[in-house]
Amino acid sequence: MADGRQKYSEANRQAWNEAMPYHQRAAKEKWDRLFAASGYSCLDEVELAEWQRLGIDGRAVAHLCCNNGVELLSLKNLGAGLCVGFDIADEAIAEAQERAARCGIDCRFICRDVYQIPAEWDGQFDVVYITAGALAWLPDLPGLMAVAARLLRQGGRVFIHEIHPVSTMLPDDSLRDQNPLQINDVYFKSEPWVRYGDLDYVGGCHYESNLPQYEFAHPLSEIIMALVENGVAVERFLEFEKDISTAHQRQEHKGLPLSYILIGRLGAGAAR
Repeated sequence: MADGRQKYSEANRQAWNEAMPYHQRAAKEKWDRLFAASGYSCLDEVELAEWQRLGIDGRAVAHLCCNNGVELLSLKNLGAGLCVGFDIADEAIAEAQERAARCGIDCRFICRDVYQIPAEWDGQFDVVYITAGALAWLPDLPGLMAVAARLLRQGGRVFIHEIHPVSTMLPDDSLRDQNPLQINDVYFKSEPWVRYGDLDYVGGCHYESNLPQYEFAHPLSEIIMALVENGVAVERFLEFEKDISTAHQRQEHKGLPLSYILIGRLGAGAAR
């Protein structure tokens, strides 16, 4: 699995580095302006409510696949303690580092494959944080949750706010001629989708590319069992009609699950 992971990770790193200038053209100035204001947070109401229920003050947070860091910067502004973001895309991490320095927000951002986070970070965090769109780029969820478990202190939490896998069965918003409730793909899919270009979900800019990108379908059962097998017990699981992918807004408020929050706690049986 490690050899396969490396192949997918390197391909996706290159694809995201190619996409980041398009994202930055559309949104970098906006994020810089917003985070220049003291205490700014981009977290939506449902996620913020769950963080407040969990407790933010002083929490040490590791954000896996943090992209440009806006969620982690928000948690720091809301009172979190040590905040460290990890992402494989050089351009995304460079943007996050620059914004943190410019806005005086004490977050650390590290360019690293999340499967290869070094042991020096083991047991340093109260929460491992995973946000929208991260899991689809990762082929090995048990391997990912093994990393999450070793990063956590005993009793620490995994906090996931993600796109619901049901949405991958439906036509995205670019397919305007299709019924938004039509089923386009299967839920249980063993092979990754292979795509080229058009990763600019921020500005919606069309671009062509010779670089492959690999996305993986992970049913909820796989996500939950990856946690359980690594000693993380599910404490809360909430589903929402809200689209947090920016690609399935036509399906909002039609009785479909489009996003979810899952919180698990590392128990005494977790391996180190």
